[in-house]
Amino acid sequence: MAFTKSADQMMSPTAEARAIEATPADNIRLDWAMALISCAIVFGLYIDGWAHNHGQVDDSFFTPWHALLYGAVGLSGLVLILSHFRNVSQGFRWSKALPAGYALSLIGFFAFGAGGVVDMLWHEAFGFEEGVEALISPSHLYLALTGLLIMTGPIRALWRRESDGAWGSLAPAILCFICITSVFTFFNAYAPIGGDMIILTGPRPDNHSLHDIAGIIPFVIHSNILLGAALFMARRWRLPFGTITLLFVVNSLLMTWYRVGESGEFIFAISAALVGLLGDYLLSGSQSIETSRLRLAAFLIPFAYSLGAMLVIHILGNSVWGSGGLWWLIHMWLGVPVLAGAFGYGLSMIMRQPAIPASNSP
Repeated sequence: MAFTKSADQMMSPTAEARAIEATPADNIRLDWAMALISCAIVFGLYIDGWAHNHGQVDDSFFTPWHALLYGAVGLSGLVLILSHFRNVSQGFRWSKALPAGYALSLIGFFAFGAGGVVDMLWHEAFGFEEGVEALISPSHLYLALTGLLIMTGPIRALWRRESDGAWGSLAPAILCFICITSVFTFFNAYAPIGGDMIILTGPRPDNHSLHDIAGIIPFVIHSNILLGAALFMARRWRLPFGTITLLFVVNSLLMTWYRVGESGEFIFAISAALVGLLGDYLLSGSQSIETSRLRLAAFLIPFAYSLGAMLVIHILGNSVWGSGGLWWLIHMWLGVPVLAGAFGYGLSMIMRQPAIPASNSP
């Protein structure tokens, strides 16, 4: 007679039922925890960028700014691992012990940890990056990718759930969209809308082609990164009013702070808020946005964002930088917003393609 039983035979009926389930139930507390940790990760990223731009770092990997960034990532891993083991102890299978959407976040955590070691070795082997090199370095881009895997957990989790379009149910996903959008704009900071735009103010240079290019790229790229995030959210959810304003203002404040030279530059956030309110008016409150309204929003938002930023640059040049107003002529200061809007219109075509007519053949 056998006096022992296998682990499966000893499993209680409740635990056995749980083990058969695909994944644990949705967990709004985990959603909030990961959303707030994502905010901490982005803060760590931007304060590290601020330190580099303001001469607060030396040629060392071990800095207080890296500690904030890596500490926030470590906290995300701790939360996910504890949640995983708690669910395993309750009978869920090892491979499916996290709520839907978070397995990739856990993979991202371990991949980020490995990437941190690689980044340190990269610096030891090739030295520390300078200027734009830090944004293009393969080791840094890898860290950004794995960080995005961590931060998109609440988005994946909430994407599969029904939502009433209220702040209470969507806030974790909205915060994470703000975070990942700010990661994208951070790594496009070689083309920022901010203090570097001083090159477009003052006397008009004789040979200004490179200045023109340096001005065109930020307006087109930055405005359409923000628009892309807004359209992506609006495609899935009925957004609560204020979502797009919050996205635009937080991103503007982060990007200004990251490279700030004068405190007056924070007035970029005023322009961003006004454009965000326009976006909320056009895109919030309904998940089924009319195609004509969607196309209009996709053109107007980057158009207004670019034009508003140009007005701020003109004001800063005259009142803060002391260099003079924007020297672009109407061909540029009106043409560039139109170009940004055209790119936005194109994004809307990808998001919602024109209807394909039914075949008339029998």
